[in-house]
Amino acid sequence: MAQRELAAVLEEARAALAAGRDPNADELRARLRSAGADDKELQQLDRVLAIQRARARLSREPTAPTPPPSLRAALKTKPTINANMDVRRDPGFLLRWDSTAAVVGWEVRISERPNPRGDYVVRETVNLPGDATSIELTIGEQPLRVHLLGRTRDGRLLRRAVMSGLTREGWNERWQRRASAS
Repeated sequence: MAQRELAAVLEEARAALAAGRDPNADELRARLRSAGADDKELQQLDRVLAIQRARARLSREPTAPTPPPSLRAALKTKPTINANMDVRRDPGFLLRWDSTAAVVGWEVRISERPNPRGDYVVRETVNLPGDATSIELTIGEQPLRVHLLGRTRDGRLLRRAVMSGLTREGWNERWQRRASAS
């Protein structure tokens, strides 16, 4: 291939880049091929055209990195349940469960956690009849732990559920299930 044609094509590509225009890469390659260019000369044109790709990449606005999750979110109390029965949450801070014929009474122990590092402190204990299937909770700012214990006539524990980390903000979040020993 004539060195003159290669020099002319490269000069045209460089001039277009210097002027801020995008050179027509396909047309320049076709001109080199028609003049009998080999792979080495086409690679030389590709190196000049790489400047255009690099400028396009650098001219894009960098995307802001996503901020890491806050420590508060990482330490936020997540609602959990550990149970051998099904307990559901309904709107209005209502806990609902299915009745069990063998249960003659339910004990509901409601505890509150005054600070994130403290233990739960029992706030109240409610005894419900065996046919009860729900209880409405009064949820304040502090996370709650609710023990729901169903006992048989002879006092044996038959059904139990422990729900922890119940808050207003997390009421509709999915519960993390913990394994139950019974």
